[in-house]
Amino acid sequence: MSKLTIERIEIIPIQIKLTEPFVISKGPLTHANNTVVKIYTNDGLFGTGECCPYRTIHGETQHGSVAAGKDLAQLLIGEDAREIRKIVSKIDKALAGNASIKGAFDMALYDLNSKAVGLPLFRYLNGDADKEIYTDMTVSLLSKEKMVEKALKYKADGFPFLKIKLGDRPAQKDIDRIHAIRKAIGNEIPMWIDANQGWNYLEAIRVLEGIADCNIYHCEAPVPAGNIIDRRRLVDASPIPIMGDESVFDHFDAYRNLAEGAIDLINIKLGKAGGITHAMKIAAIAQGAGVYCQVGSFSETKLGITALVHFSMAWDNIIYYDLDSPLMQSEDPVHGGMVYHKDWKVTVDETPGIGAEFDLAFLKRFETYTIK
Repeated sequence: MSKLTIERIEIIPIQIKLTEPFVISKGPLTHANNTVVKIYTNDGLFGTGECCPYRTIHGETQHGSVAAGKDLAQLLIGEDAREIRKIVSKIDKALAGNASIKGAFDMALYDLNSKAVGLPLFRYLNGDADKEIYTDMTVSLLSKEKMVEKALKYKADGFPFLKIKLGDRPAQKDIDRIHAIRKAIGNEIPMWIDANQGWNYLEAIRVLEGIADCNIYHCEAPVPAGNIIDRRRLVDASPIPIMGDESVFDHFDAYRNLAEGAIDLINIKLGKAGGITHAMKIAAIAQGAGVYCQVGSFSETKLGITALVHFSMAWDNIIYYDLDSPLMQSEDPVHGGMVYHKDWKVTVDETPGIGAEFDLAFLKRFETYTIK
């Protein structure tokens, strides 16, 4: 394949209203404020990526991601798009942090390169077509009664797993929520919980011990991300396995937390890792340690989540899937991409690249910044 010279890059901030507020311990979200990156080469090929910066998790905003994206794009004009790792290294050296927007660039490069060789992204990543993937559905942090209502609806909709947002204080509030949900939906549907760093050690251990008999597979982010000491204490004491989420952005975090015995599992998100390149390293470190992983989302559209599905198909130690963010959005601006089946199995086809594209009329509703 001849050199694929990057000629221009488009950065497009988009907004999609959610069907209802999505509430976690850090507060509610009413819109998906995402940033789209399109990378074009000299032979007419292009690749698309997106990110959804969460200010309370990334420390990034949509305005900031656009500004950073413009600077990063200037560095990439004239580069060979085939050299993904070289480009990722270049943007990592040029700008600390900013994993969200970096992930959008990385995603666009993988889309472009897999298109260039005529392969769906999962095959470009050496993934398996027969891997079975089923998404969960997330219950926001609301009143106990509202959460029971949501859980019953999602059970009726046929979701095979439920993810329950917690992180309230005192601990008894969250204990009551989980017991009420279990009483309402029964014990058959597996659930996992996510406190989004909302507890301290004492509240966390009270909740985890208080719901030990509720068929909870794991608990994400029980304490603040920087508190590796209390996560290690929880790994030792908790009857429920502890999953690193906000504490594991990249492969460096994965190595440190696993070496310290501070997590049992890892939640990999492309928007935390800085894209597929670094997410592959996290998965490899976890696999070497015999650790299972989950893939998760922020509020990406079907395009970003389709890329996540392709990535998941390359790793047999990824066994949990949180792919529900497109289901929470009031409109679907993406053509193609992954398919949700009646039993909430998720599949992709053999279309080259990610296999999904934004509707051009939708993108025209927003300002486009072009760097060339």
